[in-house]
Amino acid sequence: MVLPQLRRTLTDRALVARGDHVLVACSGGPDSIALLHALHCVREQFGVTLAAASIDHGLRAESADEVALVEATASALGVPFSSTRLSLSSEGGSLQARARAERYAALADLAEEAGANLIAAGHTQDDQAETVLMRMLRGSGLRGLRGVNPARDDGIIRPLIDCPRDAVRAYAVSMGLQFVDDPSNEARAFERVRIRREVLPVLLAEDPQIVGHLAAIADEAAELETWLEGEVPDLPERGDRAIDVESLATMPSPVRSRWLRRWLLRETGSVPGRTHLRDVGRLLTGAGEVLLGSGWAVRRGGGRLCLEYRENRPTRSSRS
Repeated sequence: MVLPQLRRTLTDRALVARGDHVLVACSGGPDSIALLHALHCVREQFGVTLAAASIDHGLRAESADEVALVEATASALGVPFSSTRLSLSSEGGSLQARARAERYAALADLAEEAGANLIAAGHTQDDQAETVLMRMLRGSGLRGLRGVNPARDDGIIRPLIDCPRDAVRAYAVSMGLQFVDDPSNEARAFERVRIRREVLPVLLAEDPQIVGHLAAIADEAAELETWLEGEVPDLPERGDRAIDVESLATMPSPVRSRWLRRWLLRETGSVPGRTHLRDVGRLLTGAGEVLLGSGWAVRRGGGRLCLEYRENRPTRSSRS
């Protein structure tokens, strides 16, 4: 199942082109080991060349052994291998978020050294479903429901994004591939693990196809968001902080909220929340002001919305 689906994903999502050099990010887990092996199987069909890389976060004593396992797997396939070790502290902020940011930065450096123009990551359909659920629980809008992007602008691709996790693991076992299970995947301190172990099983009991349904929502949200973003008119000149209400009122609501988001982000440097955008939209039909935080506010003045900054501004919005 994995190889046919991988071929469809690479083709339908246009993840690779002939002549691409792909660095496969490989942690030693079943997903990334299977990805390395599967891409090696189809490399000639798609006209791509491969390299493999592993990042040692330095957080567990066994991580060096996992890097060695990846190196041995790559060597057996005849795939060039490189690795690097990070120095992450377990203190301060989200450990997973910091590890992810530094991992991708290190992979970008290794890709440049290897002459690779793409980096393949082993995210599966289950990872996509979990991400959509996490975003839903955080109150995300359409933008968040896109989940993880199968092909990012920075060259990250996810060839297994349409493959169920169980199928990927079964593929690794059937091919006799050696892999390790990261114990952090069982640590319920992490939100994703709680979603995976406690929330998804309940949903699967109601509908065994829920993972595929959630992944389909991500695809539909991505398509719709891309279309809506393309409908957003150009912003005025930078520094123009007074906008005619009439010009905004003619925009469809989903387009207007995206226009306002771009405008406010550019002028204030902060991403406006959903509530802020809703309340600014309401100023089209009434007076008052909306406080955005950090001294910024949008005020209705006659037929214009005016973005203003003032230190020590009160923190409660008003509308009449």
